[in-house]
Amino acid sequence: MPAIAETIRQITSTLIGFGISPEEAPIEARIMLQRATGFSQEQLLASHSDEVSASATEVLKRILKRRETREPLAYILGEKEFYGLKFQVDRRVLIPRPETEMLVDLCIDFCRDYQPNPPNICDIGTGSGIIAISIAKQLPTARVTAIDINDGALELARQNANEHNVEIDFAVRDATLNQLDTEFDVVVSNPPYIRSEALSSLEPEVRDWEPRLALDGGHDGMKVLEPLIRSLPDLMRRNAPAAAFIEIDPPVANHCLDLANEVIPNGNVDVRLDFAGLERVLVVVRD
Repeated sequence: MPAIAETIRQITSTLIGFGISPEEAPIEARIMLQRATGFSQEQLLASHSDEVSASATEVLKRILKRRETREPLAYILGEKEFYGLKFQVDRRVLIPRPETEMLVDLCIDFCRDYQPNPPNICDIGTGSGIIAISIAKQLPTARVTAIDINDGALELARQNANEHNVEIDFAVRDATLNQLDTEFDVVVSNPPYIRSEALSSLEPEVRDWEPRLALDGGHDGMKVLEPLIRSLPDLMRRNAPAAAFIEIDPPVANHCLDLANEVIPNGNVDVRLDFAGLERVLVVVRD
């Protein structure tokens, strides 16, 4: 049996052959080996000269067979890390992205600065529940509502909430069409915002595997974003400071800014950049 170090090199080469980027391939190779061996990252590093067992080799073969189809590794393993926590994921929901952690950071910062007591927070289009659950873990006194129009996504979100031992009020509805009766201190959302015509140019992992409902923002990317932004005056608390943090696509940043300034004329409206320097989060704060 080859040693772990050699196996990592072999898997990396195989993944690159599948079309995985040279930057991502070695990362995935190590994650696959961790799953196959049951080792932690530290154990894997300390065991580079050890042989890979026959049973672990069989697990790796099964993972690679699925990965060859460009099925995302997160779906194959059934989990993905977000904000330092592990979440169950499958084809009912989007795979968490690092840039979405900005929404959690912004929400936590707002609540710590303005100290609503207790914070009343709404996550619109919760998917697997990663945003709502991460916020609930960081702000244990918060009242968190998480909504989605997808029953299957909410089923998975409830499982994740139970796994992380947080209480969240889940509901099936579309806040962009049916106004909620409650006003919130913070509204967060990662809605579908990719232009329909751009979907075909996405990586196969996204285009062929992730749910179109959670990706497709219509012909101009604003199919959900526009009604969501227009609903903010009714969703954001009126008699106290309130905020909204919405993930967006850079090409529609100016449109979102103009729309937010129109519907919240007395608010502080801005767009925050992600790690790549792209316009990623619409920020609306009303003092």
